[in-house]
Amino acid sequence: MRALATFILQGRLQAIAVVYGLTLLSSVSSLISLFSTAAVILPTLRKGAGEGAIVLTAALVLLAVTFVGLLGISPRPVGYLLLLWGSAWLIAILLRESRQLSFALVGTTALGMLTVVVIYGSQANPSEMWREQLQHAVQPLLTSERSNAEAERVLKGLEQMAQYLTGIAAAGSMLSVILSLFLARWWQAMLFNPGGFRAEFQSLRLPVAPVYLWFGLLAVAGLGDRTWREIAANLAIPPLILFLLAGLAILHALLSKTGAGRFGLVGIYLTLVLVSPLALLIMLIGLSDVWIDWRRWLRPA
Repeated sequence: MRALATFILQGRLQAIAVVYGLTLLSSVSSLISLFSTAAVILPTLRKGAGEGAIVLTAALVLLAVTFVGLLGISPRPVGYLLLLWGSAWLIAILLRESRQLSFALVGTTALGMLTVVVIYGSQANPSEMWREQLQHAVQPLLTSERSNAEAERVLKGLEQMAQYLTGIAAAGSMLSVILSLFLARWWQAMLFNPGGFRAEFQSLRLPVAPVYLWFGLLAVAGLGDRTWREIAANLAIPPLILFLLAGLAILHALLSKTGAGRFGLVGIYLTLVLVSPLALLIMLIGLSDVWIDWRRWLRPA
């Protein structure tokens, strides 16, 4: 990792080559795309917005030539990368200028919520769009061997899920940007401030405004008419990622004080994967921290 981060910062051409190469490799594994986005963020964090913009633009041009000119495929992936890297670039600038991880994460959440607004503004019925895509995806599973009642239950479940997929998709894209931001920030700390990212993440605490906004969205989701309920419910999904990360930061800080260290963290993340309701508890910890300040109990008297 250190060698890769060092190579990216050696020069503009090196950074462009890494972003381009990793993006091509991401067709093998989607996890590699986190590294390509981080390779856009790192020069932005270290050298500024202009350098990041040059790396981003040059890599996009090379990919457009490769995808459209050489391979003859749709330019749609390049458009998606423009949105993804553009969002990551903006968040990197926010972190570089504010030097506060919480501001960067709130900014990412705002972009996720803006995505929901844009989708509802550009699509007459997003939930219907998602329902059709889901139904098409599972249609082979709804064979004639299944009873009509069972197939009806599956379709009803898909219809309910489709109402919230706009918010879920926005939250997923938002999480992708955040993970790449964390990776790039870790690279930067590893090279110039060892241990800095660990301390920065463990001290993460959210401002209170996003929490009150979230409660307002819940109120609209519960009291508004059908259309506004659906929009508000989808807008309320991206902030859940913010609360989850804040809760995880508190747990990281707690374990570092108790000496549980890496073994405790591995246990938490394994439990989080195996027992998904644990995420709700961690979100509650992160959300309530704006009032309770859980780290206060970790400080010596």
